[in-house]
Amino acid sequence: MRRTSPSFFLILSLILSLFIIISLPLTRFIKPYLPFTNYLLGINKPVSYLILLGNDAEMRANGGFAGSYAKLIANYPKFELSFQDIYVPNGQLKGYVTPPAPIQEAFKHGSWELANADWEPDFPTTATTLRWFMEKGGEINPDNLLILNLTTIKKVLDVVGTFTVPEYDAQITPDNLYLFLQGKTEMNFFPGSTQKKDTLTAVGLSFKKEILNLPLNKKVKVSKIMYQDLVNQNIVINSTDENFQNFLEKKNFAGQLVSSSPDTYLLIETNLGANKANAYIQRKTSHIISLQNNLVTHKITVKFHNASVEASPNPPFHYGGDYIAYLRFYLPANAENINIDREIPEIANKETAVFKPASIIQKYGLTEIGFWLTTPAQNQTQVTLSYTLPISGDNYSLTILKQHGLVSSPQTINIDNQTLSTNLENDFKVEN
Repeated sequence: MRRTSPSFFLILSLILSLFIIISLPLTRFIKPYLPFTNYLLGINKPVSYLILLGNDAEMRANGGFAGSYAKLIANYPKFELSFQDIYVPNGQLKGYVTPPAPIQEAFKHGSWELANADWEPDFPTTATTLRWFMEKGGEINPDNLLILNLTTIKKVLDVVGTFTVPEYDAQITPDNLYLFLQGKTEMNFFPGSTQKKDTLTAVGLSFKKEILNLPLNKKVKVSKIMYQDLVNQNIVINSTDENFQNFLEKKNFAGQLVSSSPDTYLLIETNLGANKANAYIQRKTSHIISLQNNLVTHKITVKFHNASVEASPNPPFHYGGDYIAYLRFYLPANAENINIDREIPEIANKETAVFKPASIIQKYGLTEIGFWLTTPAQNQTQVTLSYTLPISGDNYSLTILKQHGLVSSPQTINIDNQTLSTNLENDFKVEN
């Protein structure tokens, strides 16, 4: 096997997360990737990667809102890395594309756009949409498409430590990375401005340089962080290479929405408030499950608390605000007697919080229930959802699916007075 470039290993450790195949101290992680080494490194022919850089302070279906992206062309031993503002290809689309109804209600842009294309919680489905928008916007349709979130980058920065960005005479730390990027990329922004691209390029290249000089033990730590976030579905990947895509699906790295349990639960939170309220949201979910003969009753209570200090963003001091979210619950297709109750503070009774009837459809072999919920700054809200399943308790099992990119979501599960708990850092399965 050809020996891989150390600098390439470091670039991918920083940006791509997946390709930990080069670090010998991580042999137990490396082995499954070895058959794909030539493909991933572009040894026989160039391979392209497009990495959406998600800000998980503004959650979308598969990670944070991606206002920018990185592009890597691997053509071993050469590797080209560049950054771009999502609104560059976003503005090139001609014609009209019907957006999902909640997107249209939130932004009233008319046509659907690349910036809001991360909508479906099944990443292969969303990846198809993203690729289409990218091509229509004059960008490449990459061999590999990824979503990498700010939280992952901050974890890496905890290992790397402080570094300098000379173009801005700035010292970047884990504590100020978010505010620095927000301030430089969004303050005084205007159409046609290159400030977002310029800032990301300066920070990204300085960050890469700092990682190049890390001692081996810290490089290993960086690789482990990346790998763990891949395992925990905080990074999702889609590939046009059939064999590699099959491998990703087998390892649960592809972001598919699938469950084989008789009872399935998934909550997808989509922040459509044009703010970073997710940085201030705490959530707790409880499940009470009763097994009786041939009937299962499942009651779910979700509580949201919004610690934002103001109702609207106030850059550069505060980027939070009211949490205006479109929630989608996914339950078994055979769920019956579905009941929904939403409790919100009186302050939230305004246009954005009107209780419109929930949308209930069948999708991905599950029942999708979608509706709006606004959690005002310095307030909390609660959703109670219950349903029954016509199945025997003897054959009962529950899979609680994790939203891709949402680092954790504490859950307690009470089944016939036995209590379990999980932070839902990954999918969680309960068997009777």
